[in-house]
Amino acid sequence: MHKGIVMDIAEQSILVMTPDGQFKQIAKQDRSCQLGEEISYVDIIKKPSMNWRAPRPFAIAAASVFCLMIVALLSILGEGGSTNKVAAYVTMDINPSIEVGIDENEHVIEVRGINDDGLELVKDLAYEGLTLEVFSDLIVQRIELGHYLDSGKANIIIASTVMNKDQKDYEIELAEKVKLKFIDAINKTHTAPKEQIIVTAITAPQEVRNEAVAQGVSTGKKAMQLLTRKNQKSTSDEELKEKPIQQMIIENGGIEEILPKERKVTKEEFKTMLKELHDEKKDRKNDDSNDDSNDDKDNNKKDNSSSKNDDHDQGNDKVKVKLDQQQEKNRRAERMREERQDEKEEAKKVREREKEQRKIVQRKEKEEQEKEQKKEQKKIENEIKQNKNEMKNDRDDRSDRNEQYDQDDQDEQDDQQEKDEDWSNRDG
Repeated sequence: MHKGIVMDIAEQSILVMTPDGQFKQIAKQDRSCQLGEEISYVDIIKKPSMNWRAPRPFAIAAASVFCLMIVALLSILGEGGSTNKVAAYVTMDINPSIEVGIDENEHVIEVRGINDDGLELVKDLAYEGLTLEVFSDLIVQRIELGHYLDSGKANIIIASTVMNKDQKDYEIELAEKVKLKFIDAINKTHTAPKEQIIVTAITAPQEVRNEAVAQGVSTGKKAMQLLTRKNQKSTSDEELKEKPIQQMIIENGGIEEILPKERKVTKEEFKTMLKELHDEKKDRKNDDSNDDSNDDKDNNKKDNSSSKNDDHDQGNDKVKVKLDQQQEKNRRAERMREERQDEKEEAKKVREREKEQRKIVQRKEKEEQEKEQKKEQKKIENEIKQNKNEMKNDRDDRSDRNEQYDQDDQDEQDDQQEKDEDWSNRDG
């Protein structure tokens, strides 16, 4: 029995890379696997068929990233000898981006930082065996120490990918569960104002995660690119790795504009978005290829024309080329001016939204203050009223007691008078 990493998949064959760096072809048969996955095999094809396709550059790049992940994972788990299989991956994005692998019992068995802040966040973190809830508390504490939430404004994107395709209900349950764990951890740990810390849960298919890993970004960030793909401020693949996810969200109107609370994006929708993105790339490549072909034809025509025409015609051609070049420069300059104007308008809208949000917060604070003042005033009035009632009751009690004393005195006087009269009668 041999093992290898899947580097490319054809109709009838699979190309794998062995632990010693060799490439082998095996029969595909009924295998179901993905790029970068480690598989076991016994059926090596010694003579490759003539229609075997060379490994695609994108496939090799994607598989190489997976190989690095697997090597790192094996080095981490080497001492502990853990053989737990990852049941689901969860990514968390603020600016630190990390990915967590959990087993079927929701215990953490893998953790990796995706960007520099993410690497720093999980540095020297003892995570093995922790439950997802305990791990969430621990990560939020480290986020607090890193002062990533000090401003009270942040979008936390939680993206989950379940590896078992049959567990559709569990996928949705896991995403919401992790979201609630983070909200609870933030409420317990974060003491500063947090009115604008928004936690959003996304369920992404394996195809989205695979492409995110190949591009060196988180699943949540790739999902955010797909959700804003048709917007004016969409993010290209070239910008994706360097542009912070917070900037992507702000440029596209905020998370509530991108993904309203009532909207739940299914895995099928994400797959469709991913396919459309790939189709757009293919169309652009075809357009560029056709443009290059047309340019070659035009150049050939110009060469033939120049060979047949005299110096005067050559001079006219050069003038025409210069005019075309100048017109193209003018068009590019106009496009740049339009883009800059669009950026200014978008920045103005962002400032206006932020100003409006500040007004809302201030209005809420003022309402809360007025409510507290009214509550305090009511409390004081009740206390005054209660004191007045107590004083009145005291006066009534004293008056009753005085009347009783007067009555007792009068009774005593009457008794004494009767006694005196009685003695007087006896003496007489």
